[in-house]
Amino acid sequence: MSAPPVAAPTAASYAMVGALVLIWGTTFYLVKLAVAELHPFVVAGARIWLAAAVLVPFALLSGRRLPREGRHWLFAIGTGVLSVAVPIGLLTWAQQTVPSGIAGVYMAAIPLFVLPLAHVFSNGETMTARKTVGFVIGFCGVLLLIGPETLGQLGSADGTAQMACLTASLCYALGSMVIRNATGADLVMLSAISMAVGSILIAPLALSQWPEAMPEGGTLAILFWIGAISTGLTMLLRVKVISTVGSVFMSVAGYFVPITALIVGAAFAGEVIEWADAMACALIIGGVAYAQFGKKLDRPRA
Repeated sequence: MSAPPVAAPTAASYAMVGALVLIWGTTFYLVKLAVAELHPFVVAGARIWLAAAVLVPFALLSGRRLPREGRHWLFAIGTGVLSVAVPIGLLTWAQQTVPSGIAGVYMAAIPLFVLPLAHVFSNGETMTARKTVGFVIGFCGVLLLIGPETLGQLGSADGTAQMACLTASLCYALGSMVIRNATGADLVMLSAISMAVGSILIAPLALSQWPEAMPEGGTLAILFWIGAISTGLTMLLRVKVISTVGSVFMSVAGYFVPITALIVGAAFAGEVIEWADAMACALIIGGVAYAQFGKKLDRPRA
């Protein structure tokens, strides 16, 4: 069965993707502010719970049915682990020490990891010469982002936090493989169930660190934003974009989110953008872009 046709991008499509870039790009800075006041697992838990509070009622009230096939439930559970609980928990914990802009750049590695994973888990997505070159370029950017000092001291606190960011991006990539293979599933209902699964998984860690006093109003507002808006509402917006103009157009957001995160971190948190970080961002994004859109190194098909 062929994929349903998608329409040409409209002004509304560009506006939705632009909104996603701004919301996702600023989330790293907001998480940084939140973990300065609360334990990272509390922040991660509140974020996932609030997102579930948006997605689950929407999925049920919009007339969507729960999956009938057992494999769709397995896909939802897998996505809840790989795309919700584990990466959000790791990334939030890492942002205690990792600058918000750098955390955003690590997320640019998600489509980079997808390249070899798709070769293994998806039919028709082999690692061509073009994709291999793009992966090598992007992975050099990842190594530059981590830095030689961190690579030499992986047991240090900073090294562990950097590895947590990298592991989070790998988990997101694995989660995307699960979603790609969930053919026939309603993406909104799948997202809602996945968020509910993530809510359950993160609960023991979040509740064990729950503060005795209620956070201040500013912190509560940040938690609401990163949960209900930047995690819950944006999921619905993302599905809307993909269903109308396709996933290729949606993937463009991935090129601008890390750049936005770097700019926001520098502008509002005073984070210094080192030349190595900027070069790493350029290499990762450039490698992914070349792998996805370059054509010169592809061998002609017989």
